Amino acid sequence: MLKKSSSYKGYLLLESLVALGLLCIIIGSYISLNTLLLRKNRQATEQLMMHRVLYEEMKSYENYGEESIQGEHLSNSSYQVRFDNRNNKLVEVEITNGKEGFILKKE
Repeated sequence: MLKKSSSYKGYLLLESLVALGLLCIIIGSYISLNTLLLRKNRQATEQLMMHRVLYEEMKSYENYGEESIQGEHLSNSSYQVRFDNRNNKLVEVEITNGKEGFILKKE
C-alpha cells in the first residue's frame, strides 16, 4: 500500500486562501471599473443634455431674437444660458448647470 505523506498537510488550506485572494482582487477591480464607467456615463449624459438645451435656446434666439428669461429645468437639473451681445451681434454664449459649463465664442 501507498503511504500518505504528511508534508502536504497545510497545502490545501494555503491553495484555497490564494484562490480566494485572487477572486477578491478580480471582483474588487470589476466593481471599481464598473463604478468608474457609470460615473463617466452620467457625465456624458449631463454634457449631452447641456448641448441639447443650448441648441434649443440658440434656435429660440435665432427665431425670435430674444433669450429665455428663466433657466431651463430638465431631469432634475437647472441650466443657465447667458448670451453676450456686442454691437447688436451675438459674440458669446455660456451655459452652466452649477457644476460644469462651457462657452461658445464666435470669432
